[in-house]
Amino acid sequence: MPSLIKNRIFGLTLTLNTLSWAGLILRDDYTKTQRIIMKVYGGLVFLYLFVFTAYVQIADLVVIWGNIDFMTETSLILFMQLAVSAKVLTLMLKSKKIMEVTNEADAILNSEKKVEGQRIIASIDKNTTLFLKYYGFFVAFTIICWFMGENTSTFFIRSKYPFNELKSPGREFAFVHQCIVVIFTGSFDFNVDIIIISLVAVCRCRLKLVALSLRNLCLDIPMNKRNLITSDEEKVITERLRNIISQHKRALDAAEAIKHYLSGALLVQLMVSIVVICTTAYQLAVKKSTTMQSLTMAGYLFGTSLEVFLFCYQGEFLRESSEEIADAAYECPWYTLTRPLKKTLLIIMTRAQRPATLTAGGFVTLDITEYMAIMKASYSFFTVLQQVSE
Repeated sequence: MPSLIKNRIFGLTLTLNTLSWAGLILRDDYTKTQRIIMKVYGGLVFLYLFVFTAYVQIADLVVIWGNIDFMTETSLILFMQLAVSAKVLTLMLKSKKIMEVTNEADAILNSEKKVEGQRIIASIDKNTTLFLKYYGFFVAFTIICWFMGENTSTFFIRSKYPFNELKSPGREFAFVHQCIVVIFTGSFDFNVDIIIISLVAVCRCRLKLVALSLRNLCLDIPMNKRNLITSDEEKVITERLRNIISQHKRALDAAEAIKHYLSGALLVQLMVSIVVICTTAYQLAVKKSTTMQSLTMAGYLFGTSLEVFLFCYQGEFLRESSEEIADAAYECPWYTLTRPLKKTLLIIMTRAQRPATLTAGGFVTLDITEYMAIMKASYSFFTVLQQVSE
């Protein structure tokens, strides 16, 4: 039996193990036969939960075309399925590359011995765990309310099956399918989002450790009366700078890899989030709903808004952590160094002027400004939908 995946960041430990059990992440210790079996298993899970569900919802959308109330209800789930499918499919196709980045980062975090470095790692871990708790609460709250609320369709979500779902055994199959879809889609969405957030947070952590090393560049080297370093001290500092430059490059490469692997899925997520926020706001403001239905839509609205905020929040602080390296280089006692070492520091500072970023589709930079733009766009579409309904 494969051992548990262990990681210094709790959010990655929890989510990587959860998704590996579902066949969406392949463990490093799998044999060739086990990898084939898990790929087939993961593919079947994906087809059942996402492809088949999208099919029955598109079929329902065709049937109810023209009824704005029903269309917004079906579109809400359909677009959410699209976003989750894009992220899960990306994770399945890029799992090997993502695990390489994850394992490398975990080895670096575990090798950190400085007290201040340990505090930085603990702070990042606490930060991601807090996100995990809050986001998990909204996901669980929405799922519970969804099951308890009244629906306009026969089952929990509007769907048109290729068989008669009102008679046995079609009724039982549809009921079980929808229960599984509601629970596992919410669970997978939660786990994939936490993986993305945690991976970006780990990149931030690595950049902060590079900045810490720069600030401590001359920590244990005594200054003489002329405030200059000796030739022996120059060799020590040169070796330290080489290690810092290597760490900096590897951290930037990891951030670039994460951006490259997840950029397309994040673009789909942002586009879908605008639709989901718009339709849930419409359900709350226009459609007459029961208290439980309103609570479900409210949980969905806040959960989706929080999801987008977390991506933009991590993107904002990834950029800031990358730019912080230039300040850290300036804060070390550069005036005591020789001319070649000063030039090396200048190169590091120049490179830090092109910060690492998190993008959606390669052209939308995720930060707090973009989050506000997304919320404004969602409100604009909501007003248009409201006018069409009236």
